[in-house]
Amino acid sequence: MSKQKKGMPFQKCFVDADSIIYRIAVTSSSVAQGKKYYDKAIEDIQWDTCSDEMFVAVKGVGNFRFDVAADYKGQRVSDAAKAKADPAVGKRRNALTEYAWKLGHHKSDYCEADDVVSIWAQEAMEAGEHYVIAHIDKDIDMVEGWHYNFTKKKLYYIDEHEGHYKMCIQMLTGDATDHIKGIKGIGPKKAEKLLTDVPTGDMLTKVREAWKEHHPEDWHDRLEVCWNLLYMRRTWDGFKRLTIEEIFNDTEV
Repeated sequence: MSKQKKGMPFQKCFVDADSIIYRIAVTSSSVAQGKKYYDKAIEDIQWDTCSDEMFVAVKGVGNFRFDVAADYKGQRVSDAAKAKADPAVGKRRNALTEYAWKLGHHKSDYCEADDVVSIWAQEAMEAGEHYVIAHIDKDIDMVEGWHYNFTKKKLYYIDEHEGHYKMCIQMLTGDATDHIKGIKGIGPKKAEKLLTDVPTGDMLTKVREAWKEHHPEDWHDRLEVCWNLLYMRRTWDGFKRLTIEEIFNDTEV
């Protein structure tokens, strides 16, 4: 860019662009206009984060989470219903997604864009690279590192403890937006109380104990489903369903 960039300099910026595409599909009047808006949105994120390289992930084909639970995201209005309500929005969204693919933006097949940016962040962390994740999805806040909310124009940092804590809270409460069932009767306040003063290394054990207590007959399957639906992947593991034994890395389950 010819102008001096502002903000904190990052080597890499990882963008979950699905929400950008949907917002533009709703607000633009044509695919051509939408493409210009999309290019500008990515450019603005690079400018705002002062990032040297941009890595953008968008929706691909399939999603392993539907193999875990057929009603995943069942509470949301389906894409088909949205398209039926306004067919032009659905067409623009599909066209913009294909446009992003043609630009070389990562096609997140059999997973979600937030899984991809989470994996990229893990790889960058292990490589000692200075990175930021650009998104508006609260689920990604379980990932350690710098984050940039491109709607609120807010840069913030999630440390290892906070990311693990946010993940464990969700493992207790589930996520009604995506039709992910947590422990019956436990909302955010009760979840926070359960984890108060619990050391980071003991939080997952506390989560497991809570599931056992509230759902003694089938806690194993319930927790396994909840975990697989909520957990942002950290490795290219084929996006298979993780077992309780793999999740807790032990056999005392």
